[in-house]
Amino acid sequence: MKVSSETINILKNFSGINSNLVFKPGKELKTISEAKTIMATASILEDFPVQFGVYDLNEFLSLYNLMDNPDIDFSEKYLTMSDGSQKIKYYYSEIDILTQPSKDINMPSCEVVLDLSATNLDKIRKAAAVLGHSELAFSCNSGESPRDSGEVVASVFNEKDATANTFDINLGTTSTETFNYVFSISNLKMLQGDYKLSISSKLISNWRNADNPLDYFIALEKSSSFGV
Repeated sequence: MKVSSETINILKNFSGINSNLVFKPGKELKTISEAKTIMATASILEDFPVQFGVYDLNEFLSLYNLMDNPDIDFSEKYLTMSDGSQKIKYYYSEIDILTQPSKDINMPSCEVVLDLSATNLDKIRKAAAVLGHSELAFSCNSGESPRDSGEVVASVFNEKDATANTFDINLGTTSTETFNYVFSISNLKMLQGDYKLSISSKLISNWRNADNPLDYFIALEKSSSFGV
């Protein structure tokens, strides 16, 4: 079995969410952070034939990268990576000790749906690094009439310091709702790309990659507000 570069990139991304990963038979990968604040799912090209656990995904990928697109063969207790004269035997981890999603997330009704470009996402991340801030808010102040709309703005800020410098981006869209949805920037571990972002006042969001079958479900901070 060969593994595509697209799947390797997804695995690298998932390793930043959780070093544990349980591969299950089929063409889907899932992971969840230790704090249960991020869950990610991806449909992939490969059809894995067996279930097996990886305790340290970074180590697994580093071993894989020792070879040039190796073949992978699966045995009962281990897999073998081979490339010409080179061979690596990698033993599976016990599934019971690994962190994995226990169930799928069914998104509740979302009051806010917007498009977030890769360019704007990159600017947000860079601004957070420069300012040293850890919060991102998507906010809108609509008028008193239900037909009044306001501009949706993404803001990098420090929730603990009202006088700290901020960075704002007008996302070029409007809403008739009033909201201030807050995320921890440390939870924004998505692959680079354009996203369709759906946010619910139930403090859960879905970030759907525009180009790949890749979804992230990210919890909002409790300081978020809707309709206030």
